[in-house]
Amino acid sequence: MQRSRLRRGILLAGALALGLPQGGHAQAGPYDRYLNHSDLTQAARGLVQRHGNIAQISSIARTDAGRDMWLLTLGRRQGADVNTRPALLIVGNVEGNHLIGSSAALYAAEHLLTRYGSDAAVTALLDERTVYVIPRANPDGAELAFTLTAYETPYKPFAGNAAQGGLNIRELGRDLNGDGLVTLMRVRDPEGTMIADSADARVLRAADRARAERGMWKVMVEGIDPDNTDTYVPMGTDGVNLNRNFPHEYLYFQPHVGPHIASEVETRALLDFVHDRHNIAAVLTFSAYDNLRSPPPAQRQVPQGVTGNPPNVPTNILPADRPFFEYVSSRFQDITGLRGEGAENEAGSFVQFAYYQMGLPSFTTPVWTLPTPAANAQARTAPAKDGRWLSYLDSLGVDGFVDWTPAQHPTLGTVEVGGFRPNARVNPPAHMIRELAEKHADFALWLGHQLPQVEIVETNIEARGENVWLVTATIANEQYLPTQLSMGQRIRFNRPISVRLLPAQNMTVITGDPQQQIPRLEGMGGRSTFTWLVQAPAGTSVNMEVFAERAGGLMSVPLTLR
Repeated sequence: MQRSRLRRGILLAGALALGLPQGGHAQAGPYDRYLNHSDLTQAARGLVQRHGNIAQISSIARTDAGRDMWLLTLGRRQGADVNTRPALLIVGNVEGNHLIGSSAALYAAEHLLTRYGSDAAVTALLDERTVYVIPRANPDGAELAFTLTAYETPYKPFAGNAAQGGLNIRELGRDLNGDGLVTLMRVRDPEGTMIADSADARVLRAADRARAERGMWKVMVEGIDPDNTDTYVPMGTDGVNLNRNFPHEYLYFQPHVGPHIASEVETRALLDFVHDRHNIAAVLTFSAYDNLRSPPPAQRQVPQGVTGNPPNVPTNILPADRPFFEYVSSRFQDITGLRGEGAENEAGSFVQFAYYQMGLPSFTTPVWTLPTPAANAQARTAPAKDGRWLSYLDSLGVDGFVDWTPAQHPTLGTVEVGGFRPNARVNPPAHMIRELAEKHADFALWLGHQLPQVEIVETNIEARGENVWLVTATIANEQYLPTQLSMGQRIRFNRPISVRLLPAQNMTVITGDPQQQIPRLEGMGGRSTFTWLVQAPAGTSVNMEVFAERAGGLMSVPLTLR
């Protein structure tokens, strides 16, 4: 159990695969390389300085190490308050080592700001909507990826543990072959479950006993002593993956999830931000998971470690919501030209929280992953996924694999060390950042225009005699997304749409509740009509208010009874 935990929990990192600057060599432009916290801060502040009329920067939290968690708020300041307009939230770099996420999020902000005033679609978006961008949700974890380059670490460090950058040394392993990296090691063992793949001997895959295959290798992290990993480790001191620290399906007492739900200041800041901004209508996260390159599965597998979910806790996208996810996925593929095998959302992730706990349309993509497999990928002779990764990295000219070589382990004796270089499959080569980021910025622009927007499209006053009037009002949502998904209705977190006829002097409401509500309004021309029969002198002025929490906020229109 402990060893499988290590195989799941330990990922591997390195400066070469990250595209980190070597030897202090200066590189031009923030999208030619990955940005540390100082560079990211400078780039974000520079954007706001150049576009201060439509951009603001603020810090929503300070991390354990004192780094700011930056928020960019994009939107024209004239007109409705930016914090009441329908808003798209973009979040990047939730996993510490997923630096391409912060690059894509920052580029999306720049893409919108630099095109405002010259691109009609961008201008309309920032005039009528708000875009919140949190380019780096895990500043301490990202900085660790720049400093602890021998490993691939999605975690943020534990503040009280200085060893190995704040992570637990017993789980990180050590460099046995002196190549400056910690990859994997394989040990010949009659109880081994892995064999070399016939398509590429460097790749190991699970032996299929049903096809008369006998395993020969046990695989573990380089340098790990399996007999020493059961030593007591206090919860959280092994480092925390923020994308396991959110409430939905939280994996209690598992490694790297934190001592309790929302234990980390970054997690709590993101939770509070989403709770407090009642105008957020959709979320786009650049993380290790995906529901855009391929639509989410109809039936999610129960995450490892999750047992006994209460019957009222949803674990799958509701059937009524599925068409929205499938359509948005198809548009993502059309806009970006990207398809591939993204990983399913994991328990405790921000993406799951946004949908299952907030009822929001919640989309995620890793920005870069293995492209769509060849047509024969499902055939028995098709290469294993790791083999396709090797071929893909070779086609890019990326040295992404350490060949298996003998090494001496202090307790296991002779082992073989090798495997994928740290982060080779997490972040693309630096020269690909800009092109990938631009594709995702185009999608973010499209998604921003799909946010719901309730409008008062018609009012009518009909005289019924003796100062009696029939007041009719129709509201509509012409955008693609409904004012809330079915999950939002189920969890009852979002307030219903309210239409209210305000009291006026000498006016009596004869029929119709002064305040009427509907739970949601469909998109693409969804309409709802409200009526009141009132008695008041001719010429009486009455105000009607419409409140749509995530679809325009509070709107008011004056009516005159005549």
